[in-house]
Amino acid sequence: MWERSQKNPAAANLVHIPGYLLLGGGVPVKVGNEVIGAVGVGGAPGGQLDEQCAVAGIAKVQEQLR
Repeated sequence: MWERSQKNPAAANLVHIPGYLLLGGGVPVKVGNEVIGAVGVGGAPGGQLDEQCAVAGIAKVQEQLR
């Protein structure tokens, strides 16, 4: 997550906000191109695994999001 924020000019300064912590594992929930919510997962040994779990969970209910 930190690496992605550094590559995004609009988000690059987020890491400098006191008390603000960027972690992997958060994934937007979309219907078409519209963001309608988000899923956050924590607990796996690494943000990439957390994110994979969130993506898998969204995929399970994607058909219901129409």
